Amino acid sequence: MHRLRPVLLFAGELHLLHQRLVPQRQQNCSVSHLSGSKSRIVPRIPPRLDGSETLMHRATLLALLVVMLLCVGAEAAALRQVAIIDIPGRPGFDELAFANGMLVMTHAGAGTVDIFDPVKRRLVAHITNMAQPRGIAVDEQAGKLYIGNAGSNSIVAVSFDGWKVEDIIQISVAPESLLLVPGSKRLYVVAGLKQSLMAVDLAANRELGSVQLDGHPAYLASDPARELLYVTLQDKKQVVALDPTLKIVKRFPLTASQPTGIVYDQKLDRIYVAVRSAVLSLNADTGVENARVAAPAGIDMLWLDNASRTLMAAGSGAIFTMSADSRLAARDEMSTDVKGHTLAFDPQKSLIYMPGGREGRSKLLILRQLDNAAAQQRVQNADATVGAAKPLSY
Repeated sequence: MHRLRPVLLFAGELHLLHQRLVPQRQQNCSVSHLSGSKSRIVPRIPPRLDGSETLMHRATLLALLVVMLLCVGAEAAALRQVAIIDIPGRPGFDELAFANGMLVMTHAGAGTVDIFDPVKRRLVAHITNMAQPRGIAVDEQAGKLYIGNAGSNSIVAVSFDGWKVEDIIQISVAPESLLLVPGSKRLYVVAGLKQSLMAVDLAANRELGSVQLDGHPAYLASDPARELLYVTLQDKKQVVALDPTLKIVKRFPLTASQPTGIVYDQKLDRIYVAVRSAVLSLNADTGVENARVAAPAGIDMLWLDNASRTLMAAGSGAIFTMSADSRLAARDEMSTDVKGHTLAFDPQKSLIYMPGGREGRSKLLILRQLDNAAAQQRVQNADATVGAAKPLSY
């Protein structure tokens, strides 16, 4: 619907001009009262426009048409399919992350972690014999990534060098989503079955402690300025804020159900939360909702690109993008043959990666996010040109 707005505005402008420049039949008539008889309608011939007024009228209509076309171009689909890559194994993907220039995908359906090279556009490694791999946390400085192995209650440490398993940390819960706060050696682990959040010391490879959340946790986000963690509770319709020691500091109730994906926007100090059929924008200090955008059902994760101020999500056979500027707003939605619920964005190449399934087979869909900044600038220039034109005289 948001793409039709320029067309509707343009139609309104044409209608107003038509009313002003081309008098309607009712306006072209006058009523003459004759003694002893009924009123009769006398046609009145409208004044003709002179040559300069006619040219100005046509120029204005043409300028409005140009603005409409530019608006539609700027608002047109900003996503374009680039490729669909075959992935071995049954469909069933959980999380994605970039590590050492590679795209890492936990592939629970195949019991593997797949390493994809975006330049060569092919898989370059598999980490096999995994038991329901779920969450991913990346430590670029240490050259490692950590995988939550839910089927074996363990955290698997993998080296960038050859993508080999370096260590296995046994824990007391089935790990799902993971979060590694930059600069720390603490790995935070969501344990949905236990309704808890755990901290693991990566220096000593041991559990530090856990906290009961009284609800089913889904995903995590970090607020470095406040030194807080945010976690969504699906069944409680809440976002919970905790300090690094896992002490609960705040609970933000939501007027929505089934919150899952969560992202903290440090630039605007907002929290974005995926809920059932919508994405919310919250004040990070108070938890008050300041915007809501209707979205496809089934969204589990959110991805924020700070450079383009684009918030991205996938669900129900569609990829959905939002503008995360002064106010959260829908930008584009594209239906896809590949069905997935998680994605990753490469800002250098403006590529979106979404693994999923099609006809029972695993696929990796690659889309390009088109830069429409130039088109938007053309719209602004056209608006300025129309605004500076000599007004019509009637």
